Amino acid sequence: MLDDNTVVPFTSSVGSKFLINFEKFKLQEFSIPLISLSLVLVEPSNKVLSLKDLIGIARIIRYFMIENNTVLYYYCDISNDLSISEKNSYLKPNEFRHKLFSCIFNFMKDKDFVKDEIIIKDEMGNCHFISLIAKAEDKSRLTDINIAIQQMNDK
Repeated sequence: MLDDNTVVPFTSSVGSKFLINFEKFKLQEFSIPLISLSLVLVEPSNKVLSLKDLIGIARIIRYFMIENNTVLYYYCDISNDLSISEKNSYLKPNEFRHKLFSCIFNFMKDKDFVKDEIIIKDEMGNCHFISLIAKAEDKSRLTDINIAIQQMNDK
């Protein structure tokens, strides 16, 4: 049975401490549980995360996906609590998080999972980035959730 909230601690190779939070999405029910994924920085380091760290986070996410029949929902917020390298300093924090999350997914290199991305532009011209991940066999459910989330935004 899937818990309403699962928290996994993660410490990076540069000393940053995170909580990887998997929480049931509560705004709407779907035919498959929708789980909101958040990476919460608890203790920052001034150093940039390494490839090893991204792979470690990807493994935790992959394990959760294998153990639970769910779709993951990741909204990239605008908080500025991650160190962004010089080469990515032109990105807004939420766009950087979106690219980082995409990298994490790509490191999984697992054909058993699929990802949809939703980019919503608000009335102020700001972009909001959402990623959805599901097992490949749940691709149609992923599409249904993608449509429902975009419809929620249109209201």
